[in-house]
Amino acid sequence: QCQMLFNSLGYLHKKAGMVQVTPNIPVTQHNANSASTDEFTARTREIATAICCQAKKIDALIESLPGVSVSESEQEKEFAELSKEDEIAVHNLEEAAKVARSLLDEIAGTLSYIADNAGRQPSQNI
Repeated sequence: QCQMLFNSLGYLHKKAGMVQVTPNIPVTQHNANSASTDEFTARTREIATAICCQAKKIDALIESLPGVSVSESEQEKEFAELSKEDEIAVHNLEEAAKVARSLLDEIAGTLSYIADNAGRQPSQNI
């Protein structure tokens, strides 16, 4: 969002045409890179609309944050619940990692066996 605002201000600065705002101060230098008045006006409206949309999205995200409209004790309770959920998730992840390591060791052993016995003829018992 900050990048969009920065780019928008950069565009406005680079593409703005010089306009005389008071009769006592004439425009002495024109912007060679300026956009046409219609193009600049249209782009300015697009930029303003995009900035307003982003602001609304940011407001919605802020409103959706947990604890924005609850008391401190409710926030602490919710934090404690989230901490318990986090502990469970960490435990589940550690267990999954153990299983994955075990499977990896088994696969490595199988591949090692295959590599050691590659090219050998199976024994024939007749």
